[in-house]
Amino acid sequence: MKKIVLASLISCLFAGSAVAKNLEPEAAIGMASLMICTTFYSENDMQIEGTIVGQSMMSHKNAGIEEMTMSESTNKQLEAYMAKFKAASKQQKAQLCDQAIEFARNSDFVNQ
Repeated sequence: MKKIVLASLISCLFAGSAVAKNLEPEAAIGMASLMICTTFYSENDMQIEGTIVGQSMMSHKNAGIEEMTMSESTNKQLEAYMAKFKAASKQQKAQLCDQAIEFARNSDFVNQ
């Protein structure tokens, strides 16, 4: 499931048109963390947290994050984040997902 999430995020981000705005690393990693943590929370029966990240993920998607392009540098940072998440223990993943909730609360991407 996580591979599908990453593949869909990357394909959407690279599919943007030539005039699309560049996606900042923080927003790319934040969106990836929302997607991954939706699955993590679902697998661990954490419904409240899953709802928070799921709603934020959809808000970002509806605000046009998928139409943005990603630079090579941002892509490398995203891949490093994904590797960090994959190698993390369950407790570390929970901490990373706490950061996803924080991103969901503080992101101004939806308001742009």
